[in-house]
Amino acid sequence: MVVVLGLSACAGPEDGGRRPEVAVSVSLPADPKAALEFGAGKLGTQSARVSFTLGSGGWPRETFGSGVVDATGTNYEITGESFVVRRIGDEVWLKLLKRPEGTPADQWFFHEKDLNKWMRRSVFNMDTSTTFSEGFPWKLPRRAVKNGSDFVRTGERAFKGATATDSEKITHFSAELDQAGRITRLGVGTAEPFDNLYEYTFSDFGTSVELQPPPAAEVIDVEYVDPLSTGFW
Repeated sequence: MVVVLGLSACAGPEDGGRRPEVAVSVSLPADPKAALEFGAGKLGTQSARVSFTLGSGGWPRETFGSGVVDATGTNYEITGESFVVRRIGDEVWLKLLKRPEGTPADQWFFHEKDLNKWMRRSVFNMDTSTTFSEGFPWKLPRRAVKNGSDFVRTGERAFKGATATDSEKITHFSAELDQAGRITRLGVGTAEPFDNLYEYTFSDFGTSVELQPPPAAEVIDVEYVDPLSTGFW
């Protein structure tokens, strides 16, 4: 029997008032690996709200942000502690809000007058950033599952396992899926609770992502913006 679940979250003004799509409940495969592959395969088929924390658990700097992203990952707006990134296709704008926590003043190379202005970037510039490089935000959960092993079910729709990073270092991960079989949380780290390296959460699947370019009067051109200096990498 198929059960239709209504999502209780309300859409915000940036979503044009439209509610996220309803979710159809599905049965997950009994095999943990197959269940996770099913969940990873659903990523990138719908827009969603995303939040992430990178570099927690004793790292020198944390990066975190939240916002909305469309299914293709080429249209999104993400707000962090010290920045806002807006991408519409191949056009990208970056707004710096303040000097990031943990960034010494002598390593902060931006003029105060440029804060709260939209700096025009390119997709190439963003691809130099680990966070916003090609495949954001679906690539990290997909990669964790693709490179995973030792999958174990820890709950009805919760799992853990081991995975390899790009440097081939073995780490551990935990993941949670919703009633529709979509990954709603994935944390990766070197030890339990598996979220001391990075953690992503996804919600409000199907939410509207309607973005407009910033007003021309608020846009400035700069020669180069180093992602490391803006509070994300």
